[in-house]
Amino acid sequence: MSRVVQALRSLGHGWGRRAAWPILIVFVLLQVAAGSIFAAPRLALFDLYQRTMPRLRDSDPVKIVAIDNASLAAIGQWPWPRQIDAQLIHKILDQHPAALGIDLLWSEPDRQSPEQWLKQANDLPQTAADALRQLPSHDSLLRDALSAGPVVIGLGTLDQGPNTGGPLPPIREIGGAAESWSVLPDFAGAIRSIPELDRAAPGHGLLAVAPDVDGVYRRLPMVSVVAGHLVPSFSLETLRLAAQSPMIDLYLKDRAIQGVAIGELKLPTQEDGSIWVNFSPRDDRRFVSAVDVLNGKVAADTFDQRVVLIGVTGLGQGSDMRMTPLGFMHGTEIHAQLLENIIAGQLAQRPNWTHVAEPALTLVLGLILIVLLPLVRQRWQTLLVLSSVALCAVLGFELWHLKLMLVDVATPIIGQGFVVAAFIGGSFAEADRQRRRLRRELEDRKLAAAKTEGELEAGRRIQMGILPVADTVTHDQRFDLAAVLVPARQIGGDLYDFFKIDPDHLYLAVGDVSGKGVPAALFMAQGKSLCKSAALRGDIDIGDIIIRANEEISRDNSEMLFITMFAGILNVVTGELHFCNAGHDAPILLRAGEPPQSVDGIGGPPLCIIDDFPYMTEMRQLQPDDVLCITTDGITEAMNGAGALMGRDRTEAALAAMPADASAQAITDRLQAAVAEFVAGADPSDDLTILTVRWIGPTRPTLQ
Repeated sequence: MSRVVQALRSLGHGWGRRAAWPILIVFVLLQVAAGSIFAAPRLALFDLYQRTMPRLRDSDPVKIVAIDNASLAAIGQWPWPRQIDAQLIHKILDQHPAALGIDLLWSEPDRQSPEQWLKQANDLPQTAADALRQLPSHDSLLRDALSAGPVVIGLGTLDQGPNTGGPLPPIREIGGAAESWSVLPDFAGAIRSIPELDRAAPGHGLLAVAPDVDGVYRRLPMVSVVAGHLVPSFSLETLRLAAQSPMIDLYLKDRAIQGVAIGELKLPTQEDGSIWVNFSPRDDRRFVSAVDVLNGKVAADTFDQRVVLIGVTGLGQGSDMRMTPLGFMHGTEIHAQLLENIIAGQLAQRPNWTHVAEPALTLVLGLILIVLLPLVRQRWQTLLVLSSVALCAVLGFELWHLKLMLVDVATPIIGQGFVVAAFIGGSFAEADRQRRRLRRELEDRKLAAAKTEGELEAGRRIQMGILPVADTVTHDQRFDLAAVLVPARQIGGDLYDFFKIDPDHLYLAVGDVSGKGVPAALFMAQGKSLCKSAALRGDIDIGDIIIRANEEISRDNSEMLFITMFAGILNVVTGELHFCNAGHDAPILLRAGEPPQSVDGIGGPPLCIIDDFPYMTEMRQLQPDDVLCITTDGITEAMNGAGALMGRDRTEAALAAMPADASAQAITDRLQAAVAEFVAGADPSDDLTILTVRWIGPTRPTLQ
């Protein structure tokens, strides 16, 4: 017993295993309880099965009579007069097909029928009118054709509206109750052909086919619910007439569909009553042109004892083209593919046991990786992982090749990826633990000492007290300036500064210290002071100022913090802005009549990253009334409750909405309000700093 306990304990030894265990457990639980989140890789894998090993047609049990471009060119535009439709149907039925499925709807009377001509042409000579009255209506000719053999006509669907009523094939429910209908596609009503034609056809099937979530057609529903009635699919009803069966059996169990049956032929389905189509590549031998049928140019046994479908393929609009795993196909061809599957006994399957087997495969392979990865060297770890992935791939493709089973091995492979990533991450964390332990303990002591409310409040007052106020420079009416700093906590690591270096040069700076809390606040105060000291030495080259500040700040940086900073010197006479960007977000320039612009430049790394980095001075010429808005990433990275970020685009949009004559204070307040509206009360994720300056021009504006 002690050895078993010891072995179990060893499975949790090491940070790699400790990180991999919860990842594996959560992943398997998600796979069981929320498998739909893995639908995209699963469906992509199933498509790969079919593209790699498509079905090969070794027989020709289904023919499609295509109303193609050649037929339209020879006979005329669609829809044709219905006596031509009737001729086409008679020509096909004369060859004794097993069943004829017509993928068409005739929901209105034929406007080209003789009686319709009489209604529209009031000034016909009496002789011509009498002659037209002697002619049979086109709808009656089509009615006679539809009733002349095993013909199925299609039904359309309505998402809302009444059911038009009409005959439906009999469906017998076995082993379940009406609650099982909830898994079936449900429609408010059906679009049917006109009653004269609808009643004449022996069979009626639903044409509705819904794609998967990615818009690809892979399955066909066998039965749907229309206005509270069970209705078979177009394919299933065509098969019923071919088998000369009086009804369709629907097998139900535990609020799920088990399958459908036509006589002795039983077809297993998915729980929602659908069947996966085992596609073959497009084959022109499957198609026969309608004009060739009408002109008697097809062999006498072309349709003999075959299932025949009629569909429109030549309208040139692509309206009935559907994306399948093997490319675009007409809707009629998808029905034909399923009928071929059933007749040839080559149905694709996704058995119910896969819902248990796939998570079990993920769990077993994950356990193997967790147990063995720490026991082998790094080069063998790679081989172990690749072998596990290869095993999944071989298993999935062989089951498809041998049994036509759609087994999802993509999700277990993804699960293994997460386990390996967690193991590697945990191992790196464990290796890094010793190096960071002393620093973390020191930081924890500092944070613990600073958590009392009084100390934090005192620190906040001191921090805010060292920031300049706009009143110190606003007596100069050549520019307008406003600034605000809102710490994420009581104290923060953002900074801003401005002051006159001399009567004509205004120093501006906005910075962001890495980290938050007391260390960041102290480093912010130190950085601000050293930058100001460097700027007040009489030099107005901002690049040299930042170089000196970087040297001074880096000298006493035991915590290895860094500062991103945008600093500039504005010549309030000429509007020249000389600036240096040390890894900071680019300011936004607002100019009347133009969209917001980023003040981009070459820049350099944040301060304290490289001690002797040669920061360069860059220049941007401002025009009178240009506004420069400098912010920290607390603006763009402000996060709402849903985890979305404010972002650069929303920031620029908020600034672009400001009036052209808005003051610096108004712009600052509006941007701060825009951030507050976006986060909508969520806890602040970072300090927020805005410094806005408008260069009015070299002369004092006239007072009104």
